[in-house]
Amino acid sequence: MNIKELLAKLYSELSAEEKTFLGQNIESMSTDEKVKFEADVKEAGEEVATNEKDVDVDDEALDTEAVKSLIADSVKESIEKKVDSITDGIVAKFMKGIDSQRKNAVDNVDTKKEISKGEMETRDFMRALFHKETGILRDHDGVRAKSLDTTLTGGKAGYLVPEELSNEVLRIAETQFGLARRDMRYLPFSGPGNTRTIPSLASTISVTWTGEKVAKTSSQPVFGIVTQTLKKLAVIIPMSEEILEDSLINLTQLLGELVAEAISKEEDLQFFNGTGSPWTGILNTSGTGLVTMDTGETAFTDITADHLLDMQDELPSGAFAGAKYYMHRSVFNVVRKLKDDDGNYIYQRPQGTQPATIWDMPYELSDAFPAKGDTAADSPFVIFANLKTATVFGDKQQIRVKMLDQATITDTDGETQVNLAEQDMVALRFMERVGFVVTLPLAIVRLKTAATVSA
Repeated sequence: MNIKELLAKLYSELSAEEKTFLGQNIESMSTDEKVKFEADVKEAGEEVATNEKDVDVDDEALDTEAVKSLIADSVKESIEKKVDSITDGIVAKFMKGIDSQRKNAVDNVDTKKEISKGEMETRDFMRALFHKETGILRDHDGVRAKSLDTTLTGGKAGYLVPEELSNEVLRIAETQFGLARRDMRYLPFSGPGNTRTIPSLASTISVTWTGEKVAKTSSQPVFGIVTQTLKKLAVIIPMSEEILEDSLINLTQLLGELVAEAISKEEDLQFFNGTGSPWTGILNTSGTGLVTMDTGETAFTDITADHLLDMQDELPSGAFAGAKYYMHRSVFNVVRKLKDDDGNYIYQRPQGTQPATIWDMPYELSDAFPAKGDTAADSPFVIFANLKTATVFGDKQQIRVKMLDQATITDTDGETQVNLAEQDMVALRFMERVGFVVTLPLAIVRLKTAATVSA
């Protein structure tokens, strides 16, 4: 058994979840690292060949762990950067999606539809990407980039994906997965640059009653300026070239769902609960309205109906219309058991066209918020806000894709290295640039636990 066969054996033994990869392009290696890696692989292959020639070696006796260590040691010095985000189970979802689409196509073979123009455009683009037909890719990239008024960078930073695929990703992200994309005010970036300034209102004006010939009190709003900056978000999806030739699969829809889910999940996590790198999320933003639970109430399960009602009182009336509660589903399961002073549940089930409510106000649930098991003192975990008024989300609609075929991908265990070239696989790295900023903190109220326990 040669080194190629041995690596294939290792890969075939991985489960679907274990085939979820996050990796770094082998091109990032220095010249010395590449030489060392190639020498190590060659030496290991010669040793295996010698053993097979001189000794009757059984497959099961091969030291697979040693080979894993060999690969890891050869490339670990080059793994200095990681993409900003990776979705758990992306490969398992990818394969599940393929099987599902094939089954649907077979079940409805009599009503088979022709491939749409947009789907064909996606397939042609992916074929060109796989076969490194740079002329086709540059022509496509040039048309897209010119319409978007951006600077061309070509294959070095990846190529702009076809319009159909880009629109599918954004549509799915906005309607199915991303809470931030649905509820925040959307203002897309345009033109050159990756930053913009947005005015914010720190405080409003107040009026007072005065008597005749009495001096009037002055009041003025306080305005500030916040800067919104675009940052990169990426996900890697391993796949095979054969997928492109499978006419039973809607490639645009499949890739759209996978990329949209991965990106929008990470957006929600950072925009709601980010701790400063790369984003400071709403839960950790200062200057908002705040309701703090009483001394000793340091657990999320100490939440009461009064706490939630106090959050409504804290929100300015101008931001009340369109406001919602936002929390984790496990915290919601505590809230739905709470009652008012008359013994009525503050949670009301949906009635006809009316949505379910908490204290007569709508709510949203997201895993981006702290779960009940994350309970801690002095920790915000619920917000009541009008996000359309309080926040701005924007992106440059330039979803880029780069093919990695000579990359070493790190498995989900964080240690095992798998070489795509050895496994006859490629990986697609999708990247976007997004920005988020809180423009009106006063339109947000946070609920947090007490800082100390009772004496």
